[in-house]
Amino acid sequence: MNVKRMRIYMILGMALLLSMSLFANSGWAAEAEIISFLPRTNEDRSIHFIDTQGKLIQGLMVGPGRIGSFSWSPDGRSIAYDSNQDGNPDIYVRDVRTDVERQLTFHDSRDIWPAWSPNGKWIAFISERDGEMDIYRMDIDGANVKRLTNRGGCKKPAWSPDSQSIAFSASKKEAEIGSDIYVMSAEGRGLKRLADTSAGVCTWSPDGKEIAFIPIGRMALFSIDIDGKNMRQLSRLYKGFTIITLAVWSPSGKWIAYILTKVPAELIGPDPVPVDEVFANSVICVTNIDDVGSGEPIEVPGGLVPGYLEWMPEGFLPVSPSAEKQLTLWGRLKQTENSSK
Repeated sequence: MNVKRMRIYMILGMALLLSMSLFANSGWAAEAEIISFLPRTNEDRSIHFIDTQGKLIQGLMVGPGRIGSFSWSPDGRSIAYDSNQDGNPDIYVRDVRTDVERQLTFHDSRDIWPAWSPNGKWIAFISERDGEMDIYRMDIDGANVKRLTNRGGCKKPAWSPDSQSIAFSASKKEAEIGSDIYVMSAEGRGLKRLADTSAGVCTWSPDGKEIAFIPIGRMALFSIDIDGKNMRQLSRLYKGFTIITLAVWSPSGKWIAYILTKVPAELIGPDPVPVDEVFANSVICVTNIDDVGSGEPIEVPGGLVPGYLEWMPEGFLPVSPSAEKQLTLWGRLKQTENSSK
């Protein structure tokens, strides 16, 4: 082989490696494949990763203490979570690269449901430190805690993509059934009620136009525009199942993941879609939001029953405590696939 041809091959090889590196770091590769979740029992105190085919990727130890919920930083390098490791739920943050944990709240009351703002500056959370479950906001180091609501019964806050607003659902007053959906500014001002049919937590779409929730008596996922109009159905109905926890949008906004669980027969809605009885326990579903009929259950292997989930953010996920062993989600996925062949 002559020198000129060898140089051409070297240039082509370098170009191929560069293109593979760019693809491995693309946001699509990360968000289209990986969901992180907490098992319902969570005896091993780990957050697990799963692809959309039901393959477990790995677990991330976060203990000690039982974790109730978690929220990734926008760059995927840190994670906020509530844990009862000191006997009372508080908010903690762990740097996944260094495995260093910091406790952010120290109140005697419950501090739960952390939500990291998309701009990376704040963590909103729920606390009953003033007598009722209200929304608070703090810096990511735990400083400058500010109370944002004063009505009680609030559930997990959902940030708008621009970090300027927060959506949440809150229980109705005077023993009424259900919840109302509200939107307010990041400072707690301009509170506005959007809908009065929500039965649980809500989540904001990545394009900032919609808020997803589960209406009372509807065992399916719906969304509503941020002006309170145009409610539409996002998922199909499932016979004998209902959607629990919050639904989570993929960063691209093309997909939405949620957890199904078995419900009593008397609560089943009209004209449901059957689901195989093999999924009698809680399962994860991923639906294309442009196709209401999609959304097949993913059977999680290893006997793990999902109880809470979050889609992985775009960018890098440090999968090892060692800073020298950072891998992209896509790189980790391909490495796992190759090792299994």
